[in-house]
Amino acid sequence: MRPASCREVVPARIKSALRAKLRVTTRVVNSGAANPVPSLATRREIPMLDPDIRRLLDTVFRVSPPAGAPDVAQLRVAAEVTPRLLGGDPEPVASIGDLRLPGPSGPLAVRVYRPGSGALPLVLYAHGGGWVVGSLDSHDKLCRILANRLEAVVVAVDYRLAPEHVYPAALDDVEAAWQWVRGEARALGADGLRFALAGDSSGGNLVAALTLRLARIGSARPDAQLLLYPALDATCTRASYREFASGYNLSAEQMAWYWGAYRGAAAVEVPELSPLAASGLSGLPPAVVALAEADVLRGDGIDYARRLQAAGVPVRVVDCAGTIHGFLRWTGEVPAAHFWLDAIAAAARELLGWRRG
Repeated sequence: MRPASCREVVPARIKSALRAKLRVTTRVVNSGAANPVPSLATRREIPMLDPDIRRLLDTVFRVSPPAGAPDVAQLRVAAEVTPRLLGGDPEPVASIGDLRLPGPSGPLAVRVYRPGSGALPLVLYAHGGGWVVGSLDSHDKLCRILANRLEAVVVAVDYRLAPEHVYPAALDDVEAAWQWVRGEARALGADGLRFALAGDSSGGNLVAALTLRLARIGSARPDAQLLLYPALDATCTRASYREFASGYNLSAEQMAWYWGAYRGAAAVEVPELSPLAASGLSGLPPAVVALAEADVLRGDGIDYARRLQAAGVPVRVVDCAGTIHGFLRWTGEVPAAHFWLDAIAAAARELLGWRRG
């Protein structure tokens, strides 16, 4: 059985190197600060992958891609099985409860994680999975960790999935959940004063898109957005799509298929589909952007962080060395994932002025 904390398993020299990298990549970004956003042009030609991630690529993820379009049912089964196999034992939290709230086309399921009592911030979480797969269960272990590390009430929302429900169904559901949690925050055990949105991969897309929508309609916005290796450009044309096209679990071809399944008939330049297509980002909430090193979506995150910086939005970038897309849910097999989750939570708390109890 793998230890629960990376502090027990990551050698001191590796932790020192990671901390040095973290110090460089999590500074506040503003017009007067050095730019901490990494560059694809200056990174090493071949990424030095974490040995545990390399082992998974050589074993668990060493499968031939299917011929033709993926089988959606099989994808959904795999999305549930993988975190059970790789996520380790679930962290205990003070309480977990499942609720249903009114949605645009019927009730939406949410899961509420409370790490303790007292006045706590609230984080609405949108899971990843290419808008096609994923559920409350597939991201349960990750949400437990985030609730504990952020010391916040985390509310995970189970939005409608593509291809049955194309854009903007998922975004509409996450918006409905956002409006609901704001009104019910105190009943959920939060202080009703501090709010954030968070999501990984396609969930990061929904978070970024929702902040744009809330700004457009003049609705209440969160204090921060946490974007974990987010998908932000439906054109799939950034250099990272070519650099990491295959061999790193999520391929360029797979990601393009996910975009197509979600996009439906929408144009790729619609900002609430492709946040990088937005003409302006000023006034958006401060952001934590976490990048995986060998990831087709790395360029999306880098460019969005730069755009936010140029618009004067405070940003922390956590550049997770040696990692690939999806690794944050593999904490049972990749101990370094604990380190990076600690780093992401620390960056969020610092950005928001949240203090540990």
